[in-house]
Amino acid sequence: MRFATALRPLAHKTFRRQFTAQAVSMTGTALAPVAMTFGVLNVTGSAAALSLVLASYSLPQLALMVVGGVWADRLPRHRVMMTTDAARFLAQTTFGICLLTGHAPILALMALQVLNGVASAFNAPARLGLTKATAPPGMFQQASALLAVTNDVTTSIGPLIAGVLAVSIGPGWALVIDGGTYLGSSLLLSSLRLPSSQRTRGRFGEDVREGWQEVRKRTWLWTSVAYFSLFNLVYAIFVVLGPAQLHSKHGSALQWGVVVAAMSIGSLCGNALALRLTTRYLLRWPRAMQFAAIPLIVALALNAPSPVLTGAAFLMGLVISFPDALWYTALQQEVPGPALSRVSSFDMLGSTAGRPLGYALAAVLLRIGSATSLLAVAAVFFLATAATLAVRDTRNLARAPAVELDPEEDSAVVA
Repeated sequence: MRFATALRPLAHKTFRRQFTAQAVSMTGTALAPVAMTFGVLNVTGSAAALSLVLASYSLPQLALMVVGGVWADRLPRHRVMMTTDAARFLAQTTFGICLLTGHAPILALMALQVLNGVASAFNAPARLGLTKATAPPGMFQQASALLAVTNDVTTSIGPLIAGVLAVSIGPGWALVIDGGTYLGSSLLLSSLRLPSSQRTRGRFGEDVREGWQEVRKRTWLWTSVAYFSLFNLVYAIFVVLGPAQLHSKHGSALQWGVVVAAMSIGSLCGNALALRLTTRYLLRWPRAMQFAAIPLIVALALNAPSPVLTGAAFLMGLVISFPDALWYTALQQEVPGPALSRVSSFDMLGSTAGRPLGYALAAVLLRIGSATSLLAVAAVFFLATAATLAVRDTRNLARAPAVELDPEEDSAVVA
C-alpha cells in the first residue's frame, strides 16, 4: 500500500475531526502520569498517598467499563466522548489548581481521580464505535493505525515534556494543561454531526447480557479476549521481573531504560507498519507474530548482552502493536454496530484484568528467582499463543472485500 493511500482516512472530514480531537486529548493524557506523581509527592510527601490517588482512578475505571459500553451503545458515541472529556477537563484542571495552591487534601485528590476514572470508563468503549462511524469504508485498519501511531508518539514524548514542565513551571501547571487538552477535544467533537443509527433500548441488564452474548457466540472473539488477558498478566510479570533480573548489573537502570525505549520505538514501527500492510486473514499472521515477543523474556533470563536485549525489545514492541489495528478491524467487521461499544468494553475489561493479578503474582515469583520465573513465563506464553492459533475460527477469520469510496465523499457532516 502506498503511503498516500495509508493516510487516506485523513482526507475525510469526520475522521479528521475525530483524529484531531483524540490527538489533542492523548497529548494531555501523556503528561498526566509524571506530573501527577511528582505533584502528589511534592504536596503530601507520601508514597502511600500517591498509591491511593492512583487507585482512585484505576478501580472505578475497571468497575464501570461495561457500564460505559452499554451507554455508548445507547447514546450518540461522540456525545458520550464529548461529555466525558468535559468531565476530565474539570477533574484534571481542578487537580492542578489544588497542587498550585497547596490546598490539596488527600480525599479531594482521590475524589477528583474517581471522577477522572469514571469518565475514562465511559469514554474508552465509545471510541471504537465512533471510529467505525467516521472512518471511510474499507479503511478502518488504517484509521485505527493512525490513532495508534499518534498514541505512540504522544506516549513517548509526553513524559519528557511533563518532566520539563514539572521542573520549570511546576506539575500543577502540567495538569492544568492536561485539562485544557480535554476541553479542546470536547469542543472538536461537539462539531461532529453523525447520521442517526439504531440504538439499544432494553433494560440495562438485558443490554449487558446481549453484549456478552455477542462475545460468547464468536469463538475467535472470546478466546482472543482470554488470550489478551493472559498476555497482559505475562506482561505485568515481565515489567517487574525484568528490572529485578537486571538490578545486580552495573548501570541496570540505564539498561532497562534502553529496553523500554526500544520497545516504544518498536511499537511505533508496528503501528506504522499496520498503516501500509494488509493481510487476508485478520488474526492468523498477527497472532503468529506474537511468538516473537518471547526472545526478550528469554534474553533477560539468560543475562544476554545489551545489543541482544535492545534488538529483542524492539521486536517485542513491533509484534505486540502491529496486531492491534487488525484486531479492531475484525471487531468492526464482525460485530453489529449497535453492540460494538459493549463488545469493546468486555474486550477492554478482559484484556486489562490480567495486569493487577500479574503485578501481585510477580511478587511471589521473585521468591523463586527472576531468571527461573522469566523462563517459566516464556513457556506459558508460548503455549498460550499456540493454543489460540489452534482455534480454527481465529486462523480463518478473513478480511471482507474492500469497498471503494470517493475520497471526497463523507459518511457524515461536520458543522
